[in-house]
Amino acid sequence: MALFTYNATDSTGRLIKGSLEAADEKALVCALQGMGYLPINIGKAAKGERVNLFSFNGLTKGISGSDVTNFTHELSSMLEAGLPLDRSISILSELERNERFKKILDEICKGLRGGSTFAECLEKYPQVFSEIYVSTIKAGEAGGALEAVLARLKKFMEDTQKLKDDIKSALLYPLLLTIVGGSAVLMMLLFVIPRFSVIFSDTGGIMPLPTRMLLFISNAVAGYWWVGLGLAAALIYFLKLRMGTEEGRVWIDRSLLRVPLIGIILRKASVTRFSRTLGTLLQGGLPIIEALAIAIKTMGNLSIARQIEPVIEGVRKGKGMALPLKETDAFPPLAVHMLTVGEETGKLDEMLIKLADNYDRDISTAIKRLLALLEPGIILVMAVVVGFIVISLLLAIFSLNDMPL
Repeated sequence: MALFTYNATDSTGRLIKGSLEAADEKALVCALQGMGYLPINIGKAAKGERVNLFSFNGLTKGISGSDVTNFTHELSSMLEAGLPLDRSISILSELERNERFKKILDEICKGLRGGSTFAECLEKYPQVFSEIYVSTIKAGEAGGALEAVLARLKKFMEDTQKLKDDIKSALLYPLLLTIVGGSAVLMMLLFVIPRFSVIFSDTGGIMPLPTRMLLFISNAVAGYWWVGLGLAAALIYFLKLRMGTEEGRVWIDRSLLRVPLIGIILRKASVTRFSRTLGTLLQGGLPIIEALAIAIKTMGNLSIARQIEPVIEGVRKGKGMALPLKETDAFPPLAVHMLTVGEETGKLDEMLIKLADNYDRDISTAIKRLLALLEPGIILVMAVVVGFIVISLLLAIFSLNDMPL
């Protein structure tokens, strides 16, 4: 599979730009036409461009992860009830309210009735159905256990989404607090302080040091805000350039792992994604080499992913997975110990899922501890800043009484 960029138009003539994975340009054209788009031009994406297995571009805009999760759950229930696969998807297409997803389901149904396998139909829409999803379905079809595989996929997607939602919800309040507090301080520096500076300058007296410092900061912010904006833009541009190369992403990911508290959470989150993905793929019947290659791509941290890539070669040589993982020193000792037990008992897939569940709880606890420090810290910083502003103004006002008339 290669990553292609494309320009296309929809039925209304609107220009759509995006990127899509496909076997070749012909397969990409078929995928675009299947979605009702008319391809204008196609080209290969630049080397090193990052692909998010769970993201959506203009081609599938409006199709959320919950749409795919609900589809998986309902399809599993219909198959367990004894309905044929094509009939089940046809029914789900009729019930689907999302027009874009409905078109995809219609095309999948046509493909099934045309003799294609379910996995082959799903492969045409890699930005809706991830590599994990397609590979698991392929293994389920080969083993004749599609219903069970769909049930595992549903749980996998729900658990993955729950972890993302928990992190987003936990960070929402500190982010809101920072934005509101920072905006309030900025408004004071830009609009409130300058009014007082006019009064103080008219007196002609010498103002207290804190007041002079405050006025200097206010004048600097009001007069040179464009410098700060330019530095912020330059930093964003620099990070974007670094993110555009694989080495740059490795450097950024490695740097994030060194941040106190946050680095621990990111490492555990990577272990969770790897363990849950690998466990789900192994339960679906995928060979361990292929499953490892897919699971490493989903870790979300290229620094850790590079460290554990040699594990694949270790498995090929018959060393198992736990021993090569231990040699990389990328996974926590407890995780390696649990995987060793899983290999010894022949229940590696179950141990991987259990490991992911354990680290899910650890991540939730770590986030709560981080917020327990972060929220009071933000409030304290805001209180110190606002307190400094108020005290500086009060000192200046009191100093007016000491000035000779």
